[in-house]
Amino acid sequence: MNSPSEKAKIYALCDVNNFYVSCERLFRPDLQNKPVIVLSNNDGCIISISDEAKAAGIKMAIPYHEAKEIIEQHKITTFSSNYGLYGDISQRFNWVLEQYCDQVSAYSVDESFLMFEGYESNLYERAINIRKELLRTLSLPTCIGLAPTKTLAKVANHYAKRHKTSTQGVVDLCSPQQRQWILKQIPIQNVWGIGRQLSKKLMTYRIHTAWDLHNADYKTLQRLFSVNMERTILELRGQPCLSFNQLAQPKKSILNSRSFAKRITEYSDLREALSYHATRCCEKLRKQGSLASSISMFLYARKHNKDYLYRPNLTITLPEATDDTSIFLQAIDKGLKQIYLSGEHYKKAGVMLNGIVTREGYQSDFFNHIQQRPELMQKLDLINQRFGKDSVKFASLGFSKNWAMRANHYSGNYVGSWHDILRLK
Repeated sequence: MNSPSEKAKIYALCDVNNFYVSCERLFRPDLQNKPVIVLSNNDGCIISISDEAKAAGIKMAIPYHEAKEIIEQHKITTFSSNYGLYGDISQRFNWVLEQYCDQVSAYSVDESFLMFEGYESNLYERAINIRKELLRTLSLPTCIGLAPTKTLAKVANHYAKRHKTSTQGVVDLCSPQQRQWILKQIPIQNVWGIGRQLSKKLMTYRIHTAWDLHNADYKTLQRLFSVNMERTILELRGQPCLSFNQLAQPKKSILNSRSFAKRITEYSDLREALSYHATRCCEKLRKQGSLASSISMFLYARKHNKDYLYRPNLTITLPEATDDTSIFLQAIDKGLKQIYLSGEHYKKAGVMLNGIVTREGYQSDFFNHIQQRPELMQKLDLINQRFGKDSVKFASLGFSKNWAMRANHYSGNYVGSWHDILRLK
């Protein structure tokens, strides 16, 4: 499967197998080759499964309580989701990739695109070495797809994941002959950007595989569907149409919400929860270099064993846009007093920031000016990034966290929290 050396741009997609499970195994080497699963927020559904757990009959996205019998029968190790740990390992994953190529573009928490330009060496062997280095340094099992376009790299990676033994986890589609053979094996719904619903429409035009789409008239399908379909077809033919590192557009609204592990009735607990969500929203707001001029808060409550549902919400508009967390926390305190009802059993709370504008070039209102404290917010973010989330925080976030999500199988943020760091005896 080795390809001849090429001086053109070659793309690769490196994807971690069972990423959440692999992160948990990094600090639990005793779980290698044993069945492991990871649960979603509030230990609700199964969102990551090892190959051994899959062989035992565990399926993705099913509720945890429905799988308990199989879990107990096969002694499957269970973990609550630990996004702090996963985010840190994802960053280290990309650091390793940057040592082997010209550019790296993170596509999601567990996969990244790589670009090789003007390489004389054998890229197939380089991909094999990348897999070995990720396994050696981070214990992350990966698969890599090489191709002249990003869409073909996705196809190559998809095939490598399903044929790990025969491909050694690496598939190279730079060769037209190899490309044709594999595209004929890929169902149309597994092509990047197609999906289940669009594939049903394509099947009515007798397009069932990636190779069928490769040979289709892209101008006709562009008129029937969209310009994205034309780009996909050209990419399958080896013509790059997608930019390598397209910058994400700033969000027009920012939402943070969670369900509670148990029903909450106290005002102080709801205030802590809403303050927490507002703080997270403000961090995201500053990260994308924006300001917001309004904040919405909402609560969900249901009386025990009754159908009555209380869903209050309130939007507060600020005199002008800001990214200062304290301003939004003051709005939370003011708004919660208006929508809180004593005696209700609240199940969920959330916050959304709207009226988002770019900080750069923003003109303040001379008559309704809010004191902006960008230096203070910047220092706050830097301290929390270095020493862990909420190392320094506003008092309204509190300390009790009676509203926190259920996480009965939480492993600990070994690399991001001093409290969870492993200790050798």
